[in-house]
Amino acid sequence: MKNIKLLLLVFIVTFSSCSEEIMNDIDTNPNQINSAPLKTLLPQVMVSYVVEIAGGSTAINTYYLSEQNTFVLGNNVLLGVQGMGAQAWEQGYQALNDLAILKQNALESNAPTYAGIADVLRAFNLAALTDWFGDIPYSEALRSDIVNPAFDKSETLYPEIQKILDEAIANLEKDSGPLAPRTDDLIFGGNKSLWIKTAYGLKARLYNRLSNLDPAGSANNALAAIAKSFSSDAEGFVFNRFSELNTNGNPFSVAQNGQPQSAVGNGIFSTMVSFTPSGKVDEDPRANIWFTKVKGQLLAAPNGTARPDFGEPRLDGAFFSKPEILKFFKAPLPLLTFTELKFIEAEASLRLNNPAKAYEVYRTAVSLALSHAGDFNPAVKLSAAQINTYLQSEKVLPGAEKLSLQDIIFQKYIYFYQYQPLEAYNDVRRTALLKVTDPTGRANRIPYPISELTRNSKTPTDIDNNSTFEPRTKVFWAKK
Repeated sequence: MKNIKLLLLVFIVTFSSCSEEIMNDIDTNPNQINSAPLKTLLPQVMVSYVVEIAGGSTAINTYYLSEQNTFVLGNNVLLGVQGMGAQAWEQGYQALNDLAILKQNALESNAPTYAGIADVLRAFNLAALTDWFGDIPYSEALRSDIVNPAFDKSETLYPEIQKILDEAIANLEKDSGPLAPRTDDLIFGGNKSLWIKTAYGLKARLYNRLSNLDPAGSANNALAAIAKSFSSDAEGFVFNRFSELNTNGNPFSVAQNGQPQSAVGNGIFSTMVSFTPSGKVDEDPRANIWFTKVKGQLLAAPNGTARPDFGEPRLDGAFFSKPEILKFFKAPLPLLTFTELKFIEAEASLRLNNPAKAYEVYRTAVSLALSHAGDFNPAVKLSAAQINTYLQSEKVLPGAEKLSLQDIIFQKYIYFYQYQPLEAYNDVRRTALLKVTDPTGRANRIPYPISELTRNSKTPTDIDNNSTFEPRTKVFWAKK
């Protein structure tokens, strides 16, 4: 990671969404990214997704939308929800452009492995954009002959992403040829098998997202994809190349250390408490290692009404507990894991009226989630005794006959607290099981950034700070 700068210095021109001028610059400037070798392009696009999308400012704001964290800089962040998506929008489309160039260069160089990886990353970027914003430009995006690209319906993009992943798998299954990624692949070191399993894992996640539209079909499709994805806890799509320096550290921790704007939300507190015997959050062993204490107590910040808490001690909180997990620069960032797939498998099995299988897999998922609770700092890893004590509660493991969808989603929501806020927000919207406590409500999606409204005449104008809280603006797969 020492040779990879997270500022993405390879790109010289600032990206402007679907701008003809920018596309012409890319086509003609020999110093642009399209002239770089594959081994230079690949780490750049990987780091871009990790730092700018999965761990960028929009992802940080997503913590507030799911009420896992609370904004404590003096005002309700949801009142300015329109500004939440600017970074993801700009960087997401820049990444899609970069990935298109990487794939084209890979195919021209007879390097199918690079092309397959490019498509896996393209699918992750595209899924994140449409899950945050709903309808987005795609079919007409990144074309030099179209200045104002049309917006594709989110429901048409989901099957398109599945096609992208199918093509990625097909390329990854080919012989790599003379140009094969190795150290430039910062996650799997060129292991094609793990990239294929990652593609199937994302397919499973996206199939399961359609549970409200096709309960049985989505479950069967998800299970079929899971069977071809990660086969053990040793496998997973996780970025673990951060350093102890704040310049090259976990982006969530870098942001919090620079400006401790996040306190622990009452959403995560109440979800944890729902499983504890006596209704005390510290009976969940994760609470004691994930959250700071204020005068010896764990105190959640009320979403939307929290008083400002940015004085000393800045990282611990003077009034509310702050995320202990956001102190550590070297903490790995999970992107898609074996544990998540086990939660999906449990949900899909329950939806197919197989409670025995669902319970078996759910138990495994919860145990794995607890074992990973200390990934941000191995020094505080939960002991086997702590895990076993937690699992003794009937609220946690109620038995196959009593297992509910809420049990699965709530435990998954807790697991996602460690750097996966978008997936937590997606489950919150998809299932509508978690109570909204912010008086403003819960945003159904992130409105389009002002920059896109001003430069693309086809940008929908009816999604804004007010309408995003209305039922009509829910994304197509959300609980109606």
